[in-house]
Amino acid sequence: MPDETQDRKVSKPVKVYCKLPNGIQYILPDGRRVRLVGMYGDERSALQVSGLQGRDAVFGFGVTMVDADDWAQIVKDHGKSAAHANELIFAAKDDKSGASQAKNNETEKTGLEAYDPQAHPEDKTGDGTKDGRQEEQTA
Repeated sequence: MPDETQDRKVSKPVKVYCKLPNGIQYILPDGRRVRLVGMYGDERSALQVSGLQGRDAVFGFGVTMVDADDWAQIVKDHGKSAAHANELIFAAKDDKSGASQAKNNETEKTGLEAYDPQAHPEDKTGDGTKDGRQEEQTA
């Protein structure tokens, strides 16, 4: 029985940038999985070594090398999703253009950011209102 990995031609890899906190995993039509590293990388640690594949982040985007044919299939299947349409996930032709696009999108919100309790002081009251008193509803 022939080895499937030898039959499959591998095209040049592309760098894919992903701002989703924990990345995303795509299942290709042939059953293989492509996992994009998110903005936190594979491991978050104070002792994390820089330069290892999947652990680096560029302006808040995790970077993953993906086969160009696999990326083309992902874009075909998922290119209209919100993450792709809002450029939270994108591929770049070179490092300079990828870093530039990541810098431009650095402040974009994913909707998956951590909750900031200081942003909404009204949430500190028992009932969630600004002054701690429940407003009466009129019928």
